[in-house]
Amino acid sequence: MKIDRKVLNRVEGEIELKLLWKSGRVDDAFLCAMDYRGFERLLKGKPFLDALVIVPRVCGICGHAHLMACVRAIEDAYSSEGYPVQLSDKALEIRKLTLMCEMLQNHLRWFYMYLLPDIVKLEPSIAELYEPLRGRAWAEALRASNMPIKVIALFGGQWPHTSYAVPGGVVCDPTGYELSQAELFLERLKTFFESWLLGMPLEEYLSLKGGNYLKDIRGDLGRFTEVAIEHNLHEEGRSYERFITGGELKPLFRSGFFTREGVSPFDADKVSENDEFTFFRRNGSSYTWSKAARYSGLPCETGPLARQLVSGNRVIGSLFRRFGSSVLVRVVARMDEAVRLFTEAQRTLHSIKLDEPSWNRPSVDEKVFSGRGVGVVEAARGTLIHELEIEGGRIRSYNIITPTVWNLGPRDAEHLGVAERALLGLDSELKAEIVVRSFDVCSVCTTH
Repeated sequence: MKIDRKVLNRVEGEIELKLLWKSGRVDDAFLCAMDYRGFERLLKGKPFLDALVIVPRVCGICGHAHLMACVRAIEDAYSSEGYPVQLSDKALEIRKLTLMCEMLQNHLRWFYMYLLPDIVKLEPSIAELYEPLRGRAWAEALRASNMPIKVIALFGGQWPHTSYAVPGGVVCDPTGYELSQAELFLERLKTFFESWLLGMPLEEYLSLKGGNYLKDIRGDLGRFTEVAIEHNLHEEGRSYERFITGGELKPLFRSGFFTREGVSPFDADKVSENDEFTFFRRNGSSYTWSKAARYSGLPCETGPLARQLVSGNRVIGSLFRRFGSSVLVRVVARMDEAVRLFTEAQRTLHSIKLDEPSWNRPSVDEKVFSGRGVGVVEAARGTLIHELEIEGGRIRSYNIITPTVWNLGPRDAEHLGVAERALLGLDSELKAEIVVRSFDVCSVCTTH
């Protein structure tokens, strides 16, 4: 049996991909996250509000989602102990807007900077557009992806590692100037969507139907679908086809557990972690620092495809029924979500009421507070869960379950990890790398 090992970059860090080949196809696969970082351990014993500054450093791409999960966990702990938090509509809308903007910048950078450079290797004729540093579309996408970051900075003061959300609201107090600047940045992003990504007006794209979608889509996304079908990526990269979405972002998506039999409510009590094959156990079977997240004991995929299926997106549902959870469908679901995130971001920006308070102080003495809380949000890559226990004003325990622990996590005694399962049967190393990237994996979040 042939064994290949390769370190993948362009995954927010590095992942070692180990492939075992038999008769020219992948017979087994291991995704090895080799860098332990220890955020959960270093949080222990610190004043619990310090977590608002520390956890955004878990990731330089989705740190804002970590902030949101953290502040929701603290607010949940307050409410559980009889100190309900009153958030103004203004604070809620600003939090929602900045979270969506972080997802937007991630989706664009992932598609153009992380995925398409490998698609160019399959189809060198499109290198003029998508080759890193030289491609025209690549350069335009880099500039466009800065627009939502600028919106975050207007409200959060900086990006990455923003810490402007606090229990009770946000610490910013925007004026009409910030709103007008944010609107300008979003308009520039709209121009990129219509001129490059979609090759058509947003309204026309949103009117496309599932049956004719692949015929009608144009722009860079349409070009990707053509190459993907030509190289059989509409048939490859399928995994278990069980999907979870733990957070909500109304009206775009809701929480739930999806299989081909239907959708059921998401139950956080069914979430668990397994460390059987991790270096935490330090046994002969250990191969990664990533734990394995499970729902009812089963591996499940999370991310944009999960969100769109749970929420009943008809276009993505139609593609899924035809091609399953293939690379093609996974990628299209993420970029379709980007379009819908953009339209909702514009609506949310226009709904912010400047005359409402940004922050309502919780009636809690932080120095002596004790309690437990859970914060669940949808990050760019999928469901993110923060759990903390506070005792006497300090963190007794902190646990983070990231999207890539769901998707990139290892096997257990009975099941392969989600991405590992998707690699079986492939006939080329390049396609294996593309399948891994289709999950938008992040090694630093995996080994937080």
